[in-house]
Amino acid sequence: MTIIYFFYGLAFWGLGYTAFLQIKRDIKLPLRKQMPWLAAFGFVAGTTAWIEMFMIGDISAEMLGALKVLRMILQPATGLLLLIFGWGILTKLTPLPSWVIFIPGVFIVPIAFIIAYASTTFITPSPIEIPIDIWSRYMLYLPGSIMAGIGFLRQWREQSQSGNLDVSSLMLGAGLAFLMEAFVVGLVVPVAPYGPASYYNYNRVIQNAFVGENMDVLRPYGLSAWLDYNRVLEVTGFPIQFWRLISAFLVTFFVSRGLDVFDTLLRRQLRILQAERDRARETAYEAQLAARITAENWTSALVSISRSIAELDDVDNILFHIVEITRKLLNSDFIGLALLNDNFSRLEMKCYSSNTKTEIARTPIHVKNPLIMQAMNSASAYRSVENESSKALEDACIFTEQPAMAMAVVMLSLDNLPIGALWAARFEHNLYSETDLIWLESLADQVDIAIKHGVMTSQLQTLSITEERSRIAREMHDSLAQILGYLNLQVQTLEVMHQQSNWNALRDELYKMRTAVQAAHADVRENILSLRTTLASEKGLIVAIEEYLEEFGYQTGIKTRFINEASADLALSPIAEIQLVCILQEALTNVRKHARCRHVTIWIAQNGDANNRYIQLTIEDDGIGFATAGQKRQFGLATMLERANSVDGNFNVHSTPGQGTLITCKLPCLHQENLIKQDLEFKVN
Repeated sequence: MTIIYFFYGLAFWGLGYTAFLQIKRDIKLPLRKQMPWLAAFGFVAGTTAWIEMFMIGDISAEMLGALKVLRMILQPATGLLLLIFGWGILTKLTPLPSWVIFIPGVFIVPIAFIIAYASTTFITPSPIEIPIDIWSRYMLYLPGSIMAGIGFLRQWREQSQSGNLDVSSLMLGAGLAFLMEAFVVGLVVPVAPYGPASYYNYNRVIQNAFVGENMDVLRPYGLSAWLDYNRVLEVTGFPIQFWRLISAFLVTFFVSRGLDVFDTLLRRQLRILQAERDRARETAYEAQLAARITAENWTSALVSISRSIAELDDVDNILFHIVEITRKLLNSDFIGLALLNDNFSRLEMKCYSSNTKTEIARTPIHVKNPLIMQAMNSASAYRSVENESSKALEDACIFTEQPAMAMAVVMLSLDNLPIGALWAARFEHNLYSETDLIWLESLADQVDIAIKHGVMTSQLQTLSITEERSRIAREMHDSLAQILGYLNLQVQTLEVMHQQSNWNALRDELYKMRTAVQAAHADVRENILSLRTTLASEKGLIVAIEEYLEEFGYQTGIKTRFINEASADLALSPIAEIQLVCILQEALTNVRKHARCRHVTIWIAQNGDANNRYIQLTIEDDGIGFATAGQKRQFGLATMLERANSVDGNFNVHSTPGQGTLITCKLPCLHQENLIKQDLEFKVN
């Protein structure tokens, strides 16, 4: 029996220590708040068992009395701690059904009766430790074990429904173990004249000293009980202490294992949460990466468009490029760009891009969609919202049969005046976001800039033509008109000489007239060549210069040598290219008229660093040279200087009489950001 009591106490101490370790680990288990009560119950129950172990041993009467007093204190304390733990397990882990609130009212009468009945037993002629032991089991240990068992069974059901089968099986074992504990500890008590352990002929027993749990002493007195220590021994063949040991081991095993598995489950949940957090981070990273790629695509698109505008590309080509890029970047099915007609009476399609083609509208097509007109007239952006009327989106996708389900519109303006609209549409009900609207407005700004640059380019071309006409007029005045005036005078002189029969003088004047006509013819041919070279930009600058020099040498007899040390792309603006050709023509005109040279060499090179690149034009002849001050040809040099300055270049002349002339002209290349991006080709996957 001593061994049974020892292991019985050891089992409960193990339960208390396990619960205490869970408290120290500070792991947020569902049972975390109930662990202090379970730990206290285990330690007190184990201590009580070991006290009973010492009581059946060979000890002094004084020690036996002290142990009895200590047992009378710890026995109800054990039941009270178990009752608190059981109530917490039953009510704190999972919500109770609503009908549970009626249980106290239903049981208040029988509970009051039991309490009153138990109170009367304390005044019966029996040792005080008997009613304390019995009623602490009936009123504390029994309900506490039942509530703990039911609480664990409810956890079994909840964990089974959650799919945690490893935890649920242990919760089932713990529930059944506590119900067994309720029976063998809370319901089976020593022999007594009340409760399930009542018996007859009790008076003969109380005449003897209290015998504790030694049932053999009670047999000669003819006891007749139906649920007490003796009955358990008769039915099972094992004393109640054995069954309590089994129950204690089962409770300790299942609760301890359940707590460990709960811990494992929590770690599993933490790993799941960690994995979810990692996935969330990965998703956020992918979203950031996608946003960055989108921003880079938009930036590349805007840079590409800005480059085309800076290079003064054809406006129609720029608009074509813009609508095609917009459709791809906004993931749209249709992009439209419309401008007001000449008299501002209606909006007409200029360019559009669909899933099948991108085109410039060659014939006027009236845009009638009211939302597009409203956005243009109100100078405000618009995007369709949920439950947008399908009728309001009619005629948004011109040249397509499918109706639009979502649309975004922004205004086009020139000098703060509305001139048209740019809109995007989708066939699916996928609404445009505020960010999409911002990007669309950015592209609309590029359209505005392209149109404005187109107007400026047209004005510059007109100015260039006017300047070229002025130059031709000046050349004709300086050469052809003067020669024709001279010829007119000479013809009159010839008529007088003919009347005077002065044949020698007549012959000299005819020679002079022929020389003047040849000079006029050369000037006219040079002007034609210069004009043709200036306007032949479609051939490319280098090719045009080569053809011009070849024709110049053929017409003048001067041997020309052209050295090209620049790359194929000179990176000059169109205006700078025109000015370079005009400077070359002006310089060669002076060479033909005044240099009296046999050879002329022309160099074109690309010099400078990454931040300051320029094209250098060098013209050198082996003519007679001139003094750089006080000469009539200063007017031509001033014209060339003005042309270079107009495109932020510089112009220098170095000449010495008898040693030829050297002219250098430096014209800047396009801005650095355009040079860096000049090979960039925008692609949208």
